[in-house]
Amino acid sequence: MRNIQSIGTLLSLTSALWLASLGSLSAQTQNTTQASNAAPLLTVTAQESVTLKPIAVQMRTTFRAEDRTVSDAVAKLQDHCQTAQKMLVDLAQSSNIGEGKSNFQWNLPVLGQSVPFVDNPETAKQWLRRQAAQMQVNNPQMRGKLREMLLQEEEELDGEADPLPLVHTATKRLVAEWAINPDQLESAVEFGAKLRQISQDKLFRGTKLRVQLSEEELEQIMPLMGASAYVSSSSSNITSAGEGQVLYVGALSEDEEAQAMKSAFERAKAQATRLASAAGKQLGEVKMITTTSQSPTFGNQVVTANGSIATTNSALEYQDRAEKRCLHPNPNELVLSISVQVGFEIR
Repeated sequence: MRNIQSIGTLLSLTSALWLASLGSLSAQTQNTTQASNAAPLLTVTAQESVTLKPIAVQMRTTFRAEDRTVSDAVAKLQDHCQTAQKMLVDLAQSSNIGEGKSNFQWNLPVLGQSVPFVDNPETAKQWLRRQAAQMQVNNPQMRGKLREMLLQEEEELDGEADPLPLVHTATKRLVAEWAINPDQLESAVEFGAKLRQISQDKLFRGTKLRVQLSEEELEQIMPLMGASAYVSSSSSNITSAGEGQVLYVGALSEDEEAQAMKSAFERAKAQATRLASAAGKQLGEVKMITTTSQSPTFGNQVVTANGSIATTNSALEYQDRAEKRCLHPNPNELVLSISVQVGFEIR
């Protein structure tokens, strides 16, 4: 008897689920029918470019210190960063730029370890191996000093020699910005040239921030130094610490943005009207609209794990985009583009 009741309950549940699924299927079919009956959309994208006036001058650079201990590397870096900031403050005051509207942003120190004077030891080792193999292929009867040098390098690369010397590194990034008044544009260009000049100054860059190596250590890393220099020169997305960039900053105002959006929308509507007419249709109401802004990005660099500087920094890039700022080394190339995508109903 219990089995009969269980079977009856199961059949009732199955029927209820079947009816519910029919209702859901009916609702989905109704929605699909309504969607298919809706008028199709004609989506058009138009763009409007705005040339901006510089409102600020920026300097983005990175400082790196090396030492035998972490604490000594950090202390050496902190002292040098204070010296570098004072040099920039004095330069701005002598150029009458900023006038109290300067801003210095330092990130927290990035700590690591590296082989002195070698940006990427593993890449340098691979390059040396390829060169040694190629030379042996080209000259299998190689003798004398060259052969001894290659054999010695192979032993060092394979770990049979003493380990390569490592030093502790500390790296900080500076983003310094000085506001520009509308009547200071020519003075700002001159100030930018002075910033480029000071970025090459040995005192500013901190050429004494490296560790003094012994003759044995120098002899040990000498093969990798040449390979590292070659690899770094052939790589376009890595720049050395201390290499600064001077950029001019433009910012899109609300009025400029509104006018650019209006112009882009009118251009999109005109294009949509021509397309609809060519297809024998009439343009209807606006059903969808989105906008985006785009500008060239320069100077957004971050420190990688081995102490080198990669030319990408999503945090700075997102901040500039959020504030609708445009950065460029040339003050005449501050151009920001507004794109408008519009979906029109066509009948």
